[in-house]
Amino acid sequence: MNRFPNFFKQSSLACGLFAALGLAQVASSQSQDIMILPLMDGSDGKYVSLEPTHVTQREGYDNQPKFGPKGDVLYFTRMLDKKSGDGQQSDIFKYQLSDGSFTNITQTEDISEYSATPFSEGFISVVAVNPEGQQHLRLVSTVNQEQKVLREDIEPVGYYGWLSSTKAGVFVLGDTMTLQILDTESSAPPLVIADNIGRCFETVAPGLVTFTIEEEGVHQLYALNHEGGFTSAETKLPEGVQDYAWFDQTHVVVGQDSKLLLVNAAKTKELVDLKKLGVSGITRLALSPDRRKVAIVYERAE
Repeated sequence: MNRFPNFFKQSSLACGLFAALGLAQVASSQSQDIMILPLMDGSDGKYVSLEPTHVTQREGYDNQPKFGPKGDVLYFTRMLDKKSGDGQQSDIFKYQLSDGSFTNITQTEDISEYSATPFSEGFISVVAVNPEGQQHLRLVSTVNQEQKVLREDIEPVGYYGWLSSTKAGVFVLGDTMTLQILDTESSAPPLVIADNIGRCFETVAPGLVTFTIEEEGVHQLYALNHEGGFTSAETKLPEGVQDYAWFDQTHVVVGQDSKLLLVNAAKTKELVDLKKLGVSGITRLALSPDRRKVAIVYERAE
């Protein structure tokens, strides 16, 4: 498969971005902030406006942004001051773009949640770490905060992308990190698809999720279907990069140090250098459904 025709007409962007190689790695002392930048229409196509909305500017860990389906809210993971089990407590927050307000969605006492993804009306999915250190994929009600574990036998889950309402491609930690299909309607052992995969998943159409495999130190994009088949998207990410977001049918946006880059199979183009905004170390990013906003996670430049 060389291209994914028309999948953006019905895409639900979902980059399941949980730094789950142990909570100690997630709870790094390195501060991470989130900003939103407008994507504007120019004579040469889209360009990035240097008029940011600072979602967070604080000492601490704010990460894993994900726009809601209407683009009016941004979900993200916040590391709190309080402790949970052997590590710091993390909850899922919602940022309202219209007024800049915040809502703590999960508010749990002994469970840490990461990698929020809109699932259906009134629900998000998360990776949750219980007091025993088990990491499961869960559904969370945004109305009453109730949680439901999906497949207790499949853990520790790190990252994921939904193939359908009952199937997800999941990154499962172990001696070998594997890509598996989690089927909520089955009790059969999951299908193991690949190993040596990256942390970024995007649901680009019903039944189609993209992910990366690290090959010779560089992450190569692949597409996974609901039956477990996968094929190359024939696009390599820049060296040292594993986070991406699909910009159109053939291009992904990535961050490298202070720059946002547009990448396809043939070339890499610089969209903007954000150094003048005090940005460095861009990692995770998310595009709004209408492609008019990009959220980035970054470190503040020294």
